[in-house]
Amino acid sequence: MGELGYGTRGPLVGRLKQLLADIQTIYESFLDAQTLYQQGKLGEREFFVKAGEFLKALASLNFLTVKVILEVDAAIGRENTSKKSAALTMPSPTITPDMMGEVSKPMYKPVEPDVKFCVQCSAKIPRAAKFCTKCGKSQG
Repeated sequence: MGELGYGTRGPLVGRLKQLLADIQTIYESFLDAQTLYQQGKLGEREFFVKAGEFLKALASLNFLTVKVILEVDAAIGRENTSKKSAALTMPSPTITPDMMGEVSKPMYKPVEPDVKFCVQCSAKIPRAAKFCTKCGKSQG
């Protein structure tokens, strides 16, 4: 795989967010199809079409995730090489034993406004999710 190029992270992250939203809908459709198939209300062909759609969307999400990770890694590498000389002149902080209790405490609690927790398994899922992406439980 070639270099992704400077400045592609923003568009890749935007596409990744869109794919994540799309896959939630496809996943819910697949879960509905699975339920109907198990009840005998959906044919095998239709069920496998839904499974294929979900697999294709998931593969796209995985592929794009890897591309974003590689782009972020490359950006960090560029940042580290450009700031190397500045890092050498800056004094390093000293941590004393009496500070160790403070170091282990989290500095802040991250806020994730687009996330909620599954009513069944407590997994983090998108706030708009109708079903859990881990256990499949309806969030209604």
